Amino acid sequence: MKTANELSLSVLALGSPLHGEDLSALFARVAIAFRDRTGVVLMEEEEEVVAAEPLPAVLLLTGGTEGKLLAFAEKTSGPLLVLSHGAHNSLAAGLEAVARLRHEGRAAHLVHLGTEDVKRELATLARAAWLARTLRGVRVGLIGGASPWLVASSPDPNVLKDKLGIEVTRFDLDEVLRRLPDSATPATGEGEGVGEEERAMGPRVYSALKSLVEEHGLSAISIACFGLLKHELTACWAVSRLSDEGIPGGCEGDLSALLALLCAQALTGRPGFLANPSEIDPKQERLVLAHCTVPLSLTSDFRLRTHFESGIGLAIAGRLHPGPYTLVRFGGPDLAQGFFVEGSVLPEHPGREDLCRTQVVFKAPKGALQKLLREPLGNHHVLIPGQHRAVLSAFHKLFLAE
Repeated sequence: MKTANELSLSVLALGSPLHGEDLSALFARVAIAFRDRTGVVLMEEEEEVVAAEPLPAVLLLTGGTEGKLLAFAEKTSGPLLVLSHGAHNSLAAGLEAVARLRHEGRAAHLVHLGTEDVKRELATLARAAWLARTLRGVRVGLIGGASPWLVASSPDPNVLKDKLGIEVTRFDLDEVLRRLPDSATPATGEGEGVGEEERAMGPRVYSALKSLVEEHGLSAISIACFGLLKHELTACWAVSRLSDEGIPGGCEGDLSALLALLCAQALTGRPGFLANPSEIDPKQERLVLAHCTVPLSLTSDFRLRTHFESGIGLAIAGRLHPGPYTLVRFGGPDLAQGFFVEGSVLPEHPGREDLCRTQVVFKAPKGALQKLLREPLGNHHVLIPGQHRAVLSAFHKLFLAE
């Protein structure tokens, strides 16, 4: 997946000939005004093209277009974006048509060029629409199913298909085991408690997973990794390497977390860090997150260690680069709930032996961690480098919550 460069929206331009002005010239003038004010490029497209977008957008050039907008809405499903400007009764038509759509229970969003926050609002919606478009058609692998303790993190894969167009393909763990090579080049890096056998085991699992990814055209995977332990295998190092190669790798068959990892890769071109919330201090707004794998590209340094719970295999104790991050969790059986918080990873390393190997201290804004405790959505949360709360909230509201 690639990240967005220029923000753009495909729009259906609607106008009435009664206004007398050439509609092509009017579109060009209004589109330039939107670009100059918001940074979003409006691209006029045919009705069929716009209707196929995750967020169909309509630009009302003039008044008298209410009926045309309602007729177009009947050919689409999901949310609609309606754009208006300050001339030719465009806003009047927008107010009337959007009111009708909402009375009928349709999610319709009116953005007017003249409002103070139009730049932020349209740019956020355009990026959320781009994210949904990027995820549509993505194929992910669910290997071994969800771990049995993920009692709140196993949405029906059809939810991802129906709401986002993400295809989930199921595989047995045997599909990994039969692809295991007999040997592999050992993992390099400073180690603690790991020998050559463990250093070679991680790359062997990586080779098997990479073979599965390539054979089936997968863009991401989540594996019930604890099922590998009885075979003296762990997936921690393998998942880390895949993530650094642009194939988000999730743990324990958690599809909710995998969606957040997909968003991280799409929005930033980099992986996210999936972890367990392990210690929380709501008064100081500090949250410790820990897991036995982390993409090495997110770390300033790392050590190779064994897996925390089992004491076997190859895991990673890394130090995340400090700085701004967004803490993300999609939740609920239909993913209609969300938790999106912007904060900072602190330059601290707890180094505790009673937690998973990579440990991060996240500083949250006031009140955020109280909400995490009062309204929990589940265990795994994902840290995404940078500040993405507005876009993820809009994406969630448009395509998952409504």
